[in-house]
Amino acid sequence: MARQSLSDWYVRAELIDRMDAHGASDAEVAARLDYSPQTIANWRKGSGQPTVGDAREFFAHYGDGDEEAMLYMQQVVRNKKADLRVLEADARFNMLMLRKGDLHFRQLFKWWPNILPGIVQTRDFHFKALQPLDGTSDEVAELSWASKMRRVQGILNRTDTFELNIVIGEAAFLWLRAMDPDGRQEQLDFLRECSNRPGWEIRIMPGPDTLGSGYEIFLPSGSPTAGPAFVYTEIRDRSWCLEEPKRVKLYHESIKPNWLRATPLEEFLDAERDRLA
Repeated sequence: MARQSLSDWYVRAELIDRMDAHGASDAEVAARLDYSPQTIANWRKGSGQPTVGDAREFFAHYGDGDEEAMLYMQQVVRNKKADLRVLEADARFNMLMLRKGDLHFRQLFKWWPNILPGIVQTRDFHFKALQPLDGTSDEVAELSWASKMRRVQGILNRTDTFELNIVIGEAAFLWLRAMDPDGRQEQLDFLRECSNRPGWEIRIMPGPDTLGSGYEIFLPSGSPTAGPAFVYTEIRDRSWCLEEPKRVKLYHESIKPNWLRATPLEEFLDAERDRLA
């Protein structure tokens, strides 16, 4: 049997999640899209594939007005048809894959050397530190913040057991200089809150590491609804979801030794209390 690709998985997961959210059966979706119930069942099982047009029609009924998710679904369908093992897109688009991964994979690892990851940012950090330095418009900043909040809420809504390990480079705390004292304290308190959530742990990398540039890795670890392991990495204008097992392994192998080098969040904040105040 051919190995399930990341695109295979995403198409199935998006169909299933949205159908479940609407309480829609195969027969109901089939009637709306003018297909047989067996065709819809095949899409959900991965033995058939919707077209780009099918994706548009499906979202017209079950997309809740989320045009960006519809466009991304179409891109993934094209990726799947071309049998590509790398999903390349701008970071905003591939963030939808990460949101899906956050819901279904049981072992999540995030390494960001120069900035606090979006899921642990406060609103003040996003708008008062990040937006001015990033130079985005108010509209773009609001859309980005809403996307971060949807991602956070998805993780918080999980009821199964998972591990979310985050390593942040010490340099990321330089961003706090752009905030007033109350904003800085709120951000530090929020980091503590996140690290104390069930399944979460945050560590800080205060010195040299061998992790390289920022990335996130998603490992199924026995989850019955997850797809193949994958890595997310990005540059300024593009991002990639990598699923080739050899490449995923290279990223995965660097985690353990560097995790041991990193300092638990509370220990780091206690040691740096005066500098971060």
